[in-house]
Amino acid sequence: MIVRGRWVVKNYREVVEDGAVLVEDGRIVAVGPYEEVVREAGRGHDVVGDRNKLVMPGIVNSHTHISMTLLRGYADDLLLQEWLEKHIWPYERLMKPSDYELGALLGVAESLASGVTNVCTMYHYHPERSEATALLKTGMRGTVGIAIFSWDREGTLKNFVDAVRRFHGREGRIRIASSPHAPYTVDPELWRESETLRREYEERYGDGGPIILATHLAEDWREPEMVRERFGVEVPDGSIVKYLDGLGVIHEEFLGAHGIHLNDLDIEILARRGAKIAHNPVANMKLGMGYADTPRLLEAGITVGLGTDGPASNNTLDMVETMKFAALINKPLKRDPRVTPARTVFRMATEYGAKCLGYEDLGVIEEGYRADLVVVDMDRPHLTPVYDVYSHIVYAMRSSDVYATIVDGRILYEDGEYTTIDIDDVMDRVRKRSMELYEEVRGG
Repeated sequence: MIVRGRWVVKNYREVVEDGAVLVEDGRIVAVGPYEEVVREAGRGHDVVGDRNKLVMPGIVNSHTHISMTLLRGYADDLLLQEWLEKHIWPYERLMKPSDYELGALLGVAESLASGVTNVCTMYHYHPERSEATALLKTGMRGTVGIAIFSWDREGTLKNFVDAVRRFHGREGRIRIASSPHAPYTVDPELWRESETLRREYEERYGDGGPIILATHLAEDWREPEMVRERFGVEVPDGSIVKYLDGLGVIHEEFLGAHGIHLNDLDIEILARRGAKIAHNPVANMKLGMGYADTPRLLEAGITVGLGTDGPASNNTLDMVETMKFAALINKPLKRDPRVTPARTVFRMATEYGAKCLGYEDLGVIEEGYRADLVVVDMDRPHLTPVYDVYSHIVYAMRSSDVYATIVDGRILYEDGEYTTIDIDDVMDRVRKRSMELYEEVRGG
């Protein structure tokens, strides 16, 4: 296909006007002025887009829990630990494997409609029905984190091994991540054991891509205290990162979601080890947990991606909204409108997001890269006029402006229609099942 736009945004610094992208066999073959690309392509290519469109790299959601669409709006305006322990976890104990897949199908649909082509999602797992099976059925790209907890150490480690064997590298789109849930839910020995297992299986299955470690990090300011109380171990210098580094788990394939309550030592270690952070501004504000100092993290040389967190704590999977919040949140706090400018935030949502998940051929529009693309309809009142496309993408664009979402050169969403999802059926099933679960948890 040829993907055409009045603007083709190749990366955070380069735009081709009246441009096009030539896609063959799931890869970008050429990018440049439209007439030149057409001449190179020859005949036999479908054209997606027109001169009223903008073409950009697919958006990467670096941290979420897409199955939790079933819990959207279920428990709001609560403290984090109360939210988790008294509401979310009791509800999840009632869920069946088919619910994991069903919630993920709805999450994929919501993501595609807002220009997201790749997610890093963490949830409970079952071999037959899971977030991984939903991604496979819909054609979306994703890294599926297998949640590991101390209260089910054998079961969750077994799930990780099974998921890697079944899904890692499937169709070139699915990767598995080792996901010890958080410092306060995983004991020191399990951290070490899960990391040993991750390294072993990455060596065996690494041809399907890196097996990253994706976890929650410094989301709660009480994490050092909770680790001491629950596991009877010290957190040196009050640094949760130094504690984890001592366990051998901070490295280039470490992705910590949130990174709100990081001290100087934490940041120094993360930067030195080449670890990554997934910034979730909307969920962090909604849960009252604080905000990540992304300008400081970026200045330290840390790769920072963007995430929505789950739809139970956001309450959407809208990465377009997330970009705007990420750009705005630090400006008044630092009294400086120059921090996190639009180009930087665009890079966080695309190129940096891909790097967070271990991809070196995603996140920009370049020859040889994977054809994960988004086409935006710019023929809208709120997108007129155009002086700076990066400003429009971050500050003016809405998720409803997404015209088409393409993964691996395959159109999954176009002009309000899905090509792999029966959205009416999925929504009907979610409505029915969520009410069944709600009645069951209330009765319990």
